[in-house]
Amino acid sequence: MHEYHGAVQIIEHAEDLCRERKHNQVNKIQLLIGEASGYSFDVVKGYFEEASVGTVCEGAEVTVRKTALMLRCPNCNELFPKRLLQYDCPICGTPGNPTDAGKEMTIDFMESEWVEEKGDVLARVIRKQDVIEFFDMLAPTWDEDQVRDMDKINAILDYADVHAGVDVLDVACGTGVLIPDYLERDVNKITAVDISSEMIRIAKSKFDDDRVAFFCSDIEAFRLPDLYDTCMIYNAFPHFVNPASLIKCLADKLRMGGRLTIAHSMSRKQLDSHHSGPARKVSMGLMHEDELAKLFEAFFEVDVKVSNDQMYVVSGVKKLHNRRA
Repeated sequence: MHEYHGAVQIIEHAEDLCRERKHNQVNKIQLLIGEASGYSFDVVKGYFEEASVGTVCEGAEVTVRKTALMLRCPNCNELFPKRLLQYDCPICGTPGNPTDAGKEMTIDFMESEWVEEKGDVLARVIRKQDVIEFFDMLAPTWDEDQVRDMDKINAILDYADVHAGVDVLDVACGTGVLIPDYLERDVNKITAVDISSEMIRIAKSKFDDDRVAFFCSDIEAFRLPDLYDTCMIYNAFPHFVNPASLIKCLADKLRMGGRLTIAHSMSRKQLDSHHSGPARKVSMGLMHEDELAKLFEAFFEVDVKVSNDQMYVVSGVKKLHNRRA
């Protein structure tokens, strides 16, 4: 939804203003929303509160000042509000020309401060090296901490169209959590990639099957000689720095008609709560399924969009002709 994207842009703008002011907390923010902007304040406010968690805007009071659509007189240069069926300048009577005033959605004013105990919130940006170190540290106990719900796993694999004979690209494979399930479905081959060397080391020690190949690499920098029928990101998506860039990259690694699936075996709310502890440094909030589907649309026809108290799945089939921005 465009309101979600608009709310995220407002938060990013607020963070830029805080950097300039050397502040780390926004207390109050007033939005300027034009009547012709296409934005609903109530919807923007709801998305703002959701997307601001963990940012300088978390907990900020959000208000709005609405503005009318304005016209400008080409004769006397007067700026005046457009009224229903009334387009003429109130001073000289000349029909006014359209302007951008009344189409905006931006910050009107913002109250912020430096709060000592919060530290430098603006520095909380995901660094790939931090992700590597975090998962290298967790790798030795990763398998024993896993909870495998086979009903959920099978449902996700069905959504991902994992079946006999397909070539699978497993991105952020960890210690190979889904490898037994792919093999059980008699896939043709599995290429499993993870940025953590310790995760890959343990995964390699667990599987001795010619159909499986493990690689330690950043998937966006990794050149693969083959194309794949299906690509899976399971229980890992919030740890990627740039979701849009990732999706474009994975589209290039799939055959025409291939499928990309991003899935979690828990709800968005559960996952965000799970990542609120030690993983917060290396996690972004899990975006709304509609927003993720929007990112898919340049490359994929989205035909699966599930978000409930059991799981989160967005999946789509690669288009014949991709729209590249």
